[in-house]
Amino acid sequence: MQEYTFEAAVNQVIVDGILNGYKSYIHERNEKQRTMLISDAYAWVKGNHIDDQTARECAKVGIEYAKAKAGYTWGYLQFSDSEDKSMFIVKNAKYFNEENFPGGKGINGKKKRQKNEENYLKKLSRINHNNAFPEAPTLFTGNEEFVEFLSILDDNTLKALEESDVKKLQQEYDKFYIVTYEIDEAFMISKILVWMPNPNDEKAYLVDDLTELINNSSVDFEGVDIGVLENDDLDYNYDSPAAVDFDIFHEDELDREKTNNDDDSRS
Repeated sequence: MQEYTFEAAVNQVIVDGILNGYKSYIHERNEKQRTMLISDAYAWVKGNHIDDQTARECAKVGIEYAKAKAGYTWGYLQFSDSEDKSMFIVKNAKYFNEENFPGGKGINGKKKRQKNEENYLKKLSRINHNNAFPEAPTLFTGNEEFVEFLSILDDNTLKALEESDVKKLQQEYDKFYIVTYEIDEAFMISKILVWMPNPNDEKAYLVDDLTELINNSSVDFEGVDIGVLENDDLDYNYDSPAAVDFDIFHEDELDREKTNNDDDSRS
């Protein structure tokens, strides 16, 4: 997938933007904890800070942004390079599942149930329908017939491309990426990866690892007080479009429903 990597300057501004956004978020959390009697809900705004600063940094190399919606209410930014005909979004790695990027993960990293309808990630991935992904293994049977799963998936892809919004994206862009950031136990960003999602097999393929650029960044976290983050019981994904689209707020309700159904079947 090396043919799809960004230019070096683009990689660095993406890293700088994510780091600046996270630093801005920590400052905001500390300020609100200092000035407000209750400020726990500010854990929701991390993604806004990261998107905001990524947009500002990326503007230095000509990358533009557009506001978009995941679900009915959750807003996020789409970043695009018109010359390269590429688009990317930024997501928290904790809720990203490269083996099933539309489904993602729920609270505590559990795999999410897959929804019947296509979500925003699956639709955006249709941009990549002509890109060269690693080939899936072909099954060989005793009568020397080959089972071609991808042809079936390609038919589904063509049907999805009939949607007007997807057609428009196809005309404007050739490549769509998901940039993920990982937060370690010390509450610092420890890994930044670039993925390209395949609409056919619903897997995301690693394009580049930008982690080493964290050390090259001018963004300094020395003296930043992360104590406010230690009060968070869980690193809920309030900062991501997935919060709405993947229904992570209702994970406990779904688990209770499954338990009740299992109890009913045994009675």
